[in-house]
Amino acid sequence: MRWFSILFLTIGLGLLTGAGMLWRNHVNFTAHAQRADGTVTDLVFHSSSKGGGTYAPTVEFEASGRVIHISGSGTNPPAFSRGEHVIVLYPPENPEAGRIDSFTENWLVVLILGGIGLVFAAIGGGMIGAALRTGKTNRWLATNGLRVQARYEGVESGNMQVNGRDSYRLKCQWQHPVTQKVYIFHSARIWFDPAPFVKRESLDVLVDMDNPKRYEVDISFLPQAG
Repeated sequence: MRWFSILFLTIGLGLLTGAGMLWRNHVNFTAHAQRADGTVTDLVFHSSSKGGGTYAPTVEFEASGRVIHISGSGTNPPAFSRGEHVIVLYPPENPEAGRIDSFTENWLVVLILGGIGLVFAAIGGGMIGAALRTGKTNRWLATNGLRVQARYEGVESGNMQVNGRDSYRLKCQWQHPVTQKVYIFHSARIWFDPAPFVKRESLDVLVDMDNPKRYEVDISFLPQAG
């Protein structure tokens, strides 16, 4: 899980970096580009191997006394129509590198990369943050927690699967001797079915007696996962 979270965070930061570079390149391009009126002369269909396809606009404009043709990004449905007038931004020294000045052409890829990168980074960072908080809590419990006996209730799904392997958690129940409130405890995720190895009626749990929601179920008696 540690490497899984690091991988997600790395991918997310990479995508965010790519989005930032595209944004910076576009800002620099726009600052030095010239503007020209263009006309959409054609919509070129590009088929997809999965069926369907996209329509890329071909735009005609004049620059340096020449007629220039450029292609835009493909979309479905088409973002433009034949005969539509558009604004073209182009570098004076290379008009063939011109771009259509539209939201789709300028920002769509940046938003997609940034959005996906943000999701990946949030998942990876959240998992790492949760692991760090759990580690801090467990260190505190090791020094200050009270070891209690909780009645073993069985094995539950860990609600997570990695590389085709299901996760499991041990479940146990404990009643606070002072408040008489009943608490349900779950162990950390276990990457094999632990049921055949639990030969006891109760489990050791380190508990913060002032806040029993802070706890750690002791699973050190289980064999290590291969």
